[in-house]
Amino acid sequence: MANFIKELLERGSNLKLYDANEAETRKKLIDRVIEDVLDWKDLDVAYEERVSEDGGTTFADYIIRTADVSILIEAKRIGESFNVIPGQKKVKLSGQVMEGRTGEAIRQARNYCRKKSIPFAVVTNGAQWIIFPAVRTDQVSFSSSSAIIFDSLERVLGEESDYFKSLLSRDGVIDGNLAIELIGRKTDQFEERRLNKFFKGVGAKAANPIYPLIENEVVSAFSDSIINSDRDLLEKCYVKNADRQKFDNRIQMHLQKREPLFLSQPKRPMRKRESSSLSDSIAAASSNARPLAILILGTVGTGKTTFLQYTRRVASASYFEKSNTGPYPHWIDIDFRSFSKNESPIDFIYNALFEYIKEDDYFNDYNRSIKYAYDNDIKTLKSGPMFLLSSREGFDEQITKVIMDDYNKVGPYVDKMIGYGAAKSPVFLVIDNIDQFEDDRTQSEIFADAIALAGRLNINLIIAMRESTYVGHRSSPTFDAFDFDPIHIEPPEIPSVLSRRFFLTGQMLKNKKGSFTALNGADFKVEDLSVFIDIVKSSVLGTEIGERIDVLSNHDVRLALRMTREFLARGYTDPAKALQTFGTTKRYTLPKQEAFRSILLGNQSVYSEEYSVIGNPFDSRLGRSNGELLRMFVLSALVKQSSNNGSGSVDGPSIRDNLKAIGFSESDTMDVLSDLCEKRFAHTKSHGRAEVNSSYFASRLGGHVIRSLLSDFTFVENVLMDTFISDKDVWNELKELSHKISDERDIVSRIRLRAQRCETFYKYMITQYQPLLGEATKRNLDPVWLGHPLEEMFPELQRNIGKAISSAVRNYGQKPNNVLH
Repeated sequence: MANFIKELLERGSNLKLYDANEAETRKKLIDRVIEDVLDWKDLDVAYEERVSEDGGTTFADYIIRTADVSILIEAKRIGESFNVIPGQKKVKLSGQVMEGRTGEAIRQARNYCRKKSIPFAVVTNGAQWIIFPAVRTDQVSFSSSSAIIFDSLERVLGEESDYFKSLLSRDGVIDGNLAIELIGRKTDQFEERRLNKFFKGVGAKAANPIYPLIENEVVSAFSDSIINSDRDLLEKCYVKNADRQKFDNRIQMHLQKREPLFLSQPKRPMRKRESSSLSDSIAAASSNARPLAILILGTVGTGKTTFLQYTRRVASASYFEKSNTGPYPHWIDIDFRSFSKNESPIDFIYNALFEYIKEDDYFNDYNRSIKYAYDNDIKTLKSGPMFLLSSREGFDEQITKVIMDDYNKVGPYVDKMIGYGAAKSPVFLVIDNIDQFEDDRTQSEIFADAIALAGRLNINLIIAMRESTYVGHRSSPTFDAFDFDPIHIEPPEIPSVLSRRFFLTGQMLKNKKGSFTALNGADFKVEDLSVFIDIVKSSVLGTEIGERIDVLSNHDVRLALRMTREFLARGYTDPAKALQTFGTTKRYTLPKQEAFRSILLGNQSVYSEEYSVIGNPFDSRLGRSNGELLRMFVLSALVKQSSNNGSGSVDGPSIRDNLKAIGFSESDTMDVLSDLCEKRFAHTKSHGRAEVNSSYFASRLGGHVIRSLLSDFTFVENVLMDTFISDKDVWNELKELSHKISDERDIVSRIRLRAQRCETFYKYMITQYQPLLGEATKRNLDPVWLGHPLEEMFPELQRNIGKAISSAVRNYGQKPNNVLH
């Protein structure tokens, strides 16, 4: 490298000595700095690119481009020194530096940049390098901006070479160093250009007027807290079969599985032949030489808690029946959902055990357990310190003080009572919901305290946790020292879960009467509210909206139940029409668009990613317009990979290298991968958090986003409300259309405007995606990276929009003064 630097310095001196022209300066010096010092590749650099405006044509010497950033370099011959080069490293782009040949070169480069929408510029004669922001979007004027100056080749290649390369090298630019140094941040999205900030609640639907009449029953039946209900209710709602789907025909995608967590196959109670695995282990606990240690594992919302409660109160109910005469098994739930970080895990566990002891018929009976738990203490005191007490009453009073002292301290009393109880009959300590806190240290403390307590008191231990939590802790000394038997809870079929909950709701509402105010203002009476649940059930199960709930929940039962509750509350605005039609024809299908929209919005009046059950694939939240569709770019590749074969995952290093090839940093890559996993569009094969060395695959939800939802009118028109619009003309057009939609009363005219807004947005996003695809194509990336999902789905979106308009015309077109309800 030293020889190369020496050669370049000599070459610069010779070029200057012989008054070399611009072409020779570029070929022999500037090209070498760009390619060999700054490490830009041929594919990154465009030479002599046309710059046209107002009928005139000139050519830019160099334009360096990645998918994320571009830099224009204007070259001059080395003999033509810039006549004004301040001694400072950084100067304002006003005053002296803008005079003479220096100012002319800066203005020329700036004009080129404005015509080509390029943010950064460099002017150089090979020896002197002036770097500055040419086009700003943050309301800072050009004259208030600063340039960074390297006043000699000796500085560029010598004492300031590290600084020079950190700014202009390919790695430095991709990492954002140039942007941070010149404008103070990597982001370029400064104005607030999201429609949901200006049009909150525009066109929001009213609540379902029948919902207050059925709310209590719906909340009871569709709550994940069904586990707290009576045994019959729990048994009716529990789904025993797992979702085994391996291929989604609608989107033609293989559904991937994560890597196995154990060398041997864990028991799977959601499969028929292993359905009694935990119950059998519990039943055998009395004869076991050592206590049980069981791990209940599953993904978020798969029903680990429900499975535990079903086992305790249904499958093993007879085992835990209480006896009035002798000891009996104990199941003690410790639910960490009510745990506060202000207390220690061991205190929380002890307090829960203490409450159980106080309430339990066996443990709170002095003659059945307490006196036996303290038998050794009583004998020791009687033959020792209290030997001289003459009266029985005095001795009992002193023993009572000893017991009460332990009782008030909690810990010693719990140890005595639970230890004694476990010696007479199995005690099961069940630790659940330990991963409510994403805090590894707290989780580790809970594990360590629970395991130590179980070992000390010789009791059975059952711990339920997410697979990802186990992955994060399985190599810890605490887990290594304890031999757990794993049980894997697979996600149940969501349609089966919903079917049971609808059936239960209908039973609870059977023959219940009520009345509500219909859309026309009339008082509408209902003789049997369960009929409305029948209508909803037939509109959901086996229909598109049912599939949407299934897909959007992504195996999370809690989420599926929440979505169903929310669309029942807000998704249907005209139940009177539904009930009237059903009463006459015995058939009615509720509008799927209303239901889907209410699911997307949740309890908000307009879509916001922060509050919705589904993330926005159109906005990567990187704060940079050129990277706005990076989520979609990566997700599209993952979906293609899963469509190509049955083992469709992509390694993290491969994703990182491909994104770096088109111009994005490792930090950008990890932000996008983390978001894709958090939004449930993708998963890691290892169950753990998103990391560089993880392997990734698209979830079923991710597949539906790319292959289905991108063509859904309802989906697109809602998520566009929370998508940043960087192009000012497009932004103004979308704002204007949104104002018109807000003011329009005619239903058909309104939906035509909504269609126009949706297509305007979508076409703009197609152009936003093109640079990513262009760079990927130019750099010959693997074919999975070369799709354009927006273009592929646009014809289907147009057909769906056409259907929506035709439906509006058919239903409302002939009616004067239509008003959208």
